[in-house]
This record gives sequence, structure tokens and C-alpha cells, in this order.
Amino acid sequence: MAQARSSKDIRVEFDVRCDTPDGDIKVELFGDGVSRAEAASYTATSYVVIFGGWNNSLNILARMDEHAKDRVVGPVYKVTPGHIYRMKVERRGNAVAAWADNRQLVKLVDPDPLFGRGHDHFAFNNWQSDLWFDNLRITPL
Repeated sequence: MAQARSSKDIRVEFDVRCDTPDGDIKVELFGDGVSRAEAASYTATSYVVIFGGWNNSLNILARMDEHAKDRVVGPVYKVTPGHIYRMKVERRGNAVAAWADNRQLVKLVDPDPLFGRGHDHFAFNNWQSDLWFDNLRITPL
């Protein structure tokens, strides 16, 4: 996990390629740097961004629980196997948003943004998908 520094407003950029037709590119922003899924469902300590989850059918952004009813579901935009996506995730104030190739996937407005001790790391993640990540850049805004 990469530490997200101490800025509340931050941009995370990276390249990712998925070679699995089911998609499921997942990252976690503002987590504790320790917690991880050890079963099919867990409550994260972060914002969870999923591009092409649930068999490449959903793009979501969740505050700690990707299965919760309060997660935000974005428009349909499927992961294409073999394509290298330039991903961007930003938090500005109480808004967190994610893009793939400059196309907004999802946006969440959080009245109580995650920040501080226990919410200061970034992690790459997946769910039974073959992913390759490169060119990570974390920029305080």
C-alpha cells in the first residue's frame, strides 16, 4: 500500500490492464494500510472504487462497504480485456470521483470524509481478475 500523505485533497493516477473478460479493477483510497478481505465480503477502512465489478456489469464507489445500499453506482462502461486504462481517482473536499481514460465512472459526495490516522493509505485490489498496474502517481491537491 502507498501512503496517501496528509492532504485531504488528493489525486491518484495509474495505468491498469485487465486480461480477464469479467473485469473487476479495484482500488482503495484513504484506508488504514492493514485491513484486507479474507472472505467474499468485508468492510474496508477506505473508499472502494470498482471498475467493471460483478462480472463487468457495475462501476461503483463506496464508503467502506462495496455491498452497502449507500454505494454509488455509475453508468455502464465495461472493461475491455487487454486495454490499458489511464485511471484517476480524486478527492476534493467532500467529493470523491473516479475516471477511466478521462471518462467519469462514478462520483460520491461524503458528508463526513475519511481522513487522518487510519484513513491515509492507497491500495490496489482485485477479485479473481488478472491485473497489471503501472505508473502510479499520488499528488496532493
